[in-house]
Order: sequence, then structure tokens, then C-alpha cells
Amino acid sequence: LQVSYDPKVLQVVNVSNGGILSQDGQAVTLLHREDETTGTMQITATRPPGANGVSGGGAVVTLTFLAKGVGQSTLTISRGGARDPSMQAMPVAGAVGTVTVQ
Repeated sequence: LQVSYDPKVLQVVNVSNGGILSQDGQAVTLLHREDETTGTMQITATRPPGANGVSGGGAVVTLTFLAKGVGQSTLTISRGGARDPSMQAMPVAGAVGTVTVQ
């Protein structure tokens, strides 16, 4: 997935496993690449090859931000993608929210 935010207002300090992909005890590998100047981050969460799929609801990743400055930042999750156990693409909806730092 891709996350974007205002880097004048927010700073990403941690990306961690949200829990749903490891609910059956499988290890989850998280890779993330951030451009702090533009406020964009690419995040990939994967299960081991050959692992069965998971079902249910829950968080895939947890992002922790540090407030850097006063103001509002749009927080956008886009370019989401998921694959089923046979590696077929599944649709994933994005989301947009606003964070206010006072």
C-alpha cells in the first residue's frame, strides 16, 4: 500500500505488524520505503511462501506518527493491494482521513 501525509506536520516513527496476517502464528515480513521530503511511504506486508490465506477483519499494519508541527495533515492510504493464496489480485479500498495537531 501507499501512504501519504504532510511531512511538515507528521513524521513516521514506526511501522509494525497489525496482527491479522500473523493470527495463525505465521511470520510476517514488513518492508517499507519512505520519502520524508514528500511524505509518501510504500509498505509491503507478506506471509511466507506457501502459507494459507487468512480470513476475518483486523489491521494489516500499524503506523505510529510523531507530531512535528501544528496544523492539519491529510492521511491517505492508496494503491492498496492484496493477493489470495493462489497469488491472484484482490481489490482493496483506500481511505482518507485528516489529522489535526494543536
